[in-house]
Formats: sequence, structure tokens, C-alpha cells
Amino acid sequence: MTNSHWSNWLLRVQWLLLLLIALSGVALRFGLLHFSMAFKVFIFAGGATLLVALLSLFVFVWGMRKGQALTRSNALWAALLGLLPLAVPLATVGKGNFDLPRIHDITTDTRNPPQYQAVLALRQKGDNSAQYEGSEVAQLQRGADIYADIVPLHVHLPVSRTTEVAADVAEELGWEIVSFDPQKGHLEAVDKTPILGFTDDIVVRVRAEEDGGSRVDVRSSSRVGVGDLGANAKRIRLFLEELHLHALVLKGTDTA
Repeated sequence: MTNSHWSNWLLRVQWLLLLLIALSGVALRFGLLHFSMAFKVFIFAGGATLLVALLSLFVFVWGMRKGQALTRSNALWAALLGLLPLAVPLATVGKGNFDLPRIHDITTDTRNPPQYQAVLALRQKGDNSAQYEGSEVAQLQRGADIYADIVPLHVHLPVSRTTEVAADVAEELGWEIVSFDPQKGHLEAVDKTPILGFTDDIVVRVRAEEDGGSRVDVRSSSRVGVGDLGANAKRIRLFLEELHLHALVLKGTDTA
């Protein structure tokens, strides 16, 4: 009797929509579905779950007035399930990051950003351009306080050694190194976001400074999407922090 109750369809539709979203996410993670198609599924299926959730609220009220406990229970669960497409990104990304500028290309040098070379061959049709978009993007980054700490790093090591340490840090962070030239101070890598597996490109440029040390600039950009919800800046911060710590240890060892 319970399984045949008409209000069960609210739950069945919600589970079906959530399953569709989950399967699209898995397909995207393993490269079986392009971002543009997966994004459409997320938008339409996610919107549908919200509509069913809204309908479920009306059914819940109706069930209360009619004194139908099973109807109220099914409607309440269907309404709660409809909130999952919103709750998951809020929990994994963070509500504050939705207020960030809609840019997906972050660098420590907005006037002369490091240039991609090797990763260009890995990009697909429909990906964001690998060319830095210039003053408009630079102004958006410089105008946001949250990016104020995205600046070059000075390392008291020569260019080749700094680049080698940068490669070690990149591997520790799980990046896949695509190009590595210590003499030229150039490193390129790719990294995937942990949940949906979006591929982001990274280029590290190391230049000699007058004191014998090196200046390290980093650029990280997303292949898909308009904004990155702070992912590229977070990656740059973590890389520079680890590189700074590694360089201090090496400097201390050399001194000793």
C-alpha cells in the first residue's frame, strides 16, 4: 500500500533527477562528457529538482490539512532532496567564493604574464583561449582584495635550482608536468579539480635577479567556465607557499 501511494512519485522523480546529475558528473570526471553538455544537464536537472521541491512544499501543506501522514512525509523528503543541487556546491566551494570576479585566468604578473607553450597541444576545441585577455582581466584581478597576495616570489637560489625545486613541489601537489626546462626557468603542468576533474593549466616562469636569486611568476587558468570560484588563486598560493618553504630549507642546508 505504501509503495503504490501517489505521493511516492515526488520522491522517484527527485531521485531520478539526482541520479542524472550524478552520472553526468562522473562522465565529466572521466572525460566521457564535455563540460558544455554536462553543464546543461546540471542546469536543467538542477532546476527541475527545485521545481519539484517547490511543488512538494504545496503537497506537504495539503497533506497537513488533509491529515495524510504519508503524503506529508514523502513531500517533505522530496523538498529536502531538491535542495541537494544547491547544498553540494555551497559545501564544497564555499559561499563567499561566489562573489569573486568572473575570471578564470590568474597570474602573479598581470602586466607580463607567463606564456603557455607545451600545454597548447593538449587543449581541445571549445576550451577557453590560452591567450591572456589583457587589461580587462588584469584590472579585475588587481581590483579584488582577495587576490592582493597573488604576487611574485623571490627565492635565494639560482634559476636552474629554483626551477628544479618548483618541479618537485608541483609533483608533490599532484600536478602532471608537461614541460620542464631548468636552464630556461620554464615549467608547465596540468592539474585536475578533485570532484569534477576540470583540467586547469599552469605555467611557472623563473627569472634571474641582480642579487643572484630568482623571481618566480606563476599563471594558472581554467580550460572551461567563465569564473573559477577562486580555484586558480588557491592553487597559486599553495604552490608559492610550498616553494618558499622548500627554498628556505635548501638555503639553510647550504648555509650550514
